Amino acid sequence: MTTPMKSWKLIALIALPAWILLGGGCAVISESECQAGLWYERGLEDGARGRSQGTVYKIAQKCHEYGVRTDTAAWMRGHEEGVERYCTPENGFVVGRRGRDYEGVCTGPTADLFLANYERGLAVYQAEQQYNALVNRYEDVEREIYRVEEALEEAETKEEARALRSQRRSLRREMRHLEGEMMLFGGFGAFNPLLFY
Repeated sequence: MTTPMKSWKLIALIALPAWILLGGGCAVISESECQAGLWYERGLEDGARGRSQGTVYKIAQKCHEYGVRTDTAAWMRGHEEGVERYCTPENGFVVGRRGRDYEGVCTGPTADLFLANYERGLAVYQAEQQYNALVNRYEDVEREIYRVEEALEEAETKEEARALRSQRRSLRREMRHLEGEMMLFGGFGAFNPLLFY
């Protein structure tokens, strides 16, 4: 992988576009937003968030409930421009890295680049989720060992103490296994996203 490719990925991670940070959520529109109109602006925003053209029909349906007619043509013009902003290779990585769904809005030559980088970002996101699950289990095992050791101090019979020692050994084996698994991700408390690009 070339250095410039790594550079833009790091930039994408550090300087997330504002519209991505504000993104997310569903396409439901409020009554006041319906009344305000601003259909071009709304389309621009929805396109920049990677929402599909089907969004305008959900908006129109909701606004119809409020007795407001949607300017679908204006929304579509804005949406087209917003999608151009969304469908960049850099943003593809950011969207995937955040674990967001891709609604297939990109077309033409940018679609392949967007999708390739989206899949790279998604791979990092999924790896981080797996790592977090390992860390959570590790912490659970740690607490369980502490509980077993406390119970061991209060054990009243040899059989009870033997069973608790056996349980502790099993938990310690699991802990070592989890430590080994976490090393594949960078180590305990050290998830390294660069391993998954």
